[in-house]
Amino acid sequence: MSFEIKHSILKRDSLDESFQLVDPNDHFENDEYIVGVDSDTLIGMEIVVAAILNNDFKNWNKLREDDNIDSFHHLLLKLGYKKEEIEHILNEM
Repeated sequence: MSFEIKHSILKRDSLDESFQLVDPNDHFENDEYIVGVDSDTLIGMEIVVAAILNNDFKNWNKLREDDNIDSFHHLLLKLGYKKEEIEHILNEM
């Protein structure tokens, strides 16, 4: 099963600090509101969604509420992923 997180780029204008939506695929042409997410978080979200869809979590049941997980990077490490495995998941997307 494939899943796509629709995304575009928000570009900051250096003069007035406003943002311009760069949306070449017109994902958001009819939307009144959109949410901006930084690129590292977006990639992490895509990896987590892909892992959920593939039922690929290795250590999900070992996560505890008091674990210090402050980013997707730490979440993936805690779930037992290695760099090569993350690269493989990214290449499949």
